[in-house]
Amino acid sequence: MYDVVKQFGISEFVWQESIEKHDVVREEFDGICFYRVTKKTGALGRGSIVTPEGILFNFPSIARILHLENGIRNAYTQPFYVEEKVDGYNVRVVRIQGRILVFSRGAYICPFSTDRIVDFLDGEKIFDDNPGLIVCGEFAGPDNPYNIEHPPNVKEDVQFFAFDLMTMNKPQKISVDERYKIFDTYRIPTVRRFGQFSASDISSLRKIIKELEESGGEGIVMKPTHHAEKILKYVTLGSCLRDIRVTAPLMAEMVPEFFTHRIIRAAMFMNENTHSLKQDVFTRLGEALLKPIYESVTKAARGEVIDEKFLLRFREEKNIQRMINHLYKCKVKFEVLSKNREGNYWHVRFAKKCYASYEILQKHMGGSAHVD
Repeated sequence: MYDVVKQFGISEFVWQESIEKHDVVREEFDGICFYRVTKKTGALGRGSIVTPEGILFNFPSIARILHLENGIRNAYTQPFYVEEKVDGYNVRVVRIQGRILVFSRGAYICPFSTDRIVDFLDGEKIFDDNPGLIVCGEFAGPDNPYNIEHPPNVKEDVQFFAFDLMTMNKPQKISVDERYKIFDTYRIPTVRRFGQFSASDISSLRKIIKELEESGGEGIVMKPTHHAEKILKYVTLGSCLRDIRVTAPLMAEMVPEFFTHRIIRAAMFMNENTHSLKQDVFTRLGEALLKPIYESVTKAARGEVIDEKFLLRFREEKNIQRMINHLYKCKVKFEVLSKNREGNYWHVRFAKKCYASYEILQKHMGGSAHVD
């Protein structure tokens, strides 16, 4: 693989040292070998993937603004595109050695996503016509292995929403105009596109945010037309409260900043958009924070392990075991509850076991003293 990375200025010594230190980890999936970058190595950021056919650069984190008007005015002098932010898990779709594979943000091949991507993309046509293309998108829906929250319009199973395109061996994304042409040509399902705006269009953007807030949407992503300007994201009040609600059952093991950051975002949203605090927001926030952890405490008091149940649908039975192996590799504690064929899919029900929270709460229940 060194022949692939040396073109980016990485010496053979640095490459070998990175492998020895596990900053770069060798992986294999169904006979396809690749290297997963776990710590920045030269030009390769964490989450990059080195394959025999080239490098998939990491998908960078997107900066967040908490004040819509001032954040946009500070960031943009040129027009920018606005798209819906979808609540799911981030993936990169690519063809390697003739196989269409789906990589997670952490640079693992996800067997579930790889199994299901054929439901949403005509991958062979896309990659035949565009060698080296990387389709970046979000899997979202109630029946997925990673994310409890989901868009309100996806009532069951999962859907795929593309939002960016990259090319093998290039860290830059394909321009928005060209990206949209490819999306439309190949009928690739995408996140909702609201169009092009400028910094003077705040009132129009507020209407979009209001509609998303009322319909249960997560927020928006702003993508510049000028290469020197930043991609930004902005989320709704409801998104902050839902994040708190779905994570609060495991509050005992979470860092406090997860919750405080979302409470601050909620306060910033209300200050800018509603200019007041209403009683229903107090109720929603209190319920999102306290009810889930109270239910976890109640379970722990009964000696019940806290768990999260989810359903996955697979096209091919062999990918079920691959997904089980993947969860073990990621150190997820789980139990397979059932597996049966229903129509065109295998339905597999899992229970993710949250032992850390259970053990912490059990110690408290037992009267253990601690210093905080």
